[in-house]
Amino acid sequence: MGKHYAVGTWVQEPGEKGMTVSVIRNISEAEYERYKTIVGKFAAIQERKTFQFLERSSGELKSTFSVYVNIENVGGSFRTINWRQAGGFLMERFATWLAATRLYLESERDFMMSRFGEESSQHQSFKESTSTAFDTREGYRFLYNLRDYTQHCGIPSSGVTVSTNSKKERITRLHLNRTELLSARFKWNRHAKSLLESWPEKIEIIPLMDDAMAGYMDVERCILRILIDDCATVISEIRGEEYEALKDGEHLAAFQIPTGANGGSFNLQPFPTLQALTVIEEAARSDDPVSRIFSQSVQPPILTPEALQADQRAKAVLSAFINPQEPDQVGKLINGIISADGDITPLISGLVNASAQLTYALSMFLGVSPLSLLSVPLADAK
Repeated sequence: MGKHYAVGTWVQEPGEKGMTVSVIRNISEAEYERYKTIVGKFAAIQERKTFQFLERSSGELKSTFSVYVNIENVGGSFRTINWRQAGGFLMERFATWLAATRLYLESERDFMMSRFGEESSQHQSFKESTSTAFDTREGYRFLYNLRDYTQHCGIPSSGVTVSTNSKKERITRLHLNRTELLSARFKWNRHAKSLLESWPEKIEIIPLMDDAMAGYMDVERCILRILIDDCATVISEIRGEEYEALKDGEHLAAFQIPTGANGGSFNLQPFPTLQALTVIEEAARSDDPVSRIFSQSVQPPILTPEALQADQRAKAVLSAFINPQEPDQVGKLINGIISADGDITPLISGLVNASAQLTYALSMFLGVSPLSLLSVPLADAK
């Protein structure tokens, strides 16, 4: 026999390349495959990669646009930007987000059908959530069809308008051109066409995308509710006395252990933590399981006038550095800021804060410090 299967513990000390495995009891191959399926149910809650890609694509477009807008905050050169080039760059981000919406919906639909079956109540709930988002949100409805437009007609051109509100604040908007969209050789569905015909010539993009993202969030909450219920039904199969006997640093798993040359590779299926099992059980019994488990979004703090000033100074300098329009523009801008403030402290403070935020964002992007949506880890193994 080339391999055998077991339930046991594993321990990995800091700096240790491998791990120490202790077998508690042997199991059959069929039992191992069942544990593998159960572990996959819990992993499906944590590994929401397509939705995270969708959120990240939305955030990247808004952040990039914000960088350009901030160029004129403190003596920048907003009006000298090559907006044809900048608009193309922004619309590339927008097209990426549109592609992410398709990836999300199609991958989740296929997952629901393969996991639960096409006629299952879970798949029907998923379909109802997407239908509700389509019926109730103009942004979701229009951009759903605009995604098809980009596949047949290419990335639409964009424009930027700058105006002043009643508070003398400059408002910058990124927009699509209605006439261009309607005159293209593309058959809009009746839902999108009715919106296009009722909208002004300049169709602002960011509010529509925010509205659509609210719809996708509702769909995601529906999926998470289904996954939580799915996990709750199998907890009794793995919640045994092995959990109670765990020592500090030990983690439970099902193992595939090679015993000969033809035994294949060593594999483990890490069990959820005992705390995660308890949280899932309690959440499944509550009226709002998703909010019970997943951390709620935190509203950004209200900045003091001093902090806001420092933030604006830093953004202006970084923006000018990214998109210089004249020799030594960054140096001239820094000197202008110091002269206007009479102090270098606001600029330094803002740049320090900005660098900390960028370092955190980079670590997130590279996976150095992964952000889990869950308030507790589902499994100990990474």
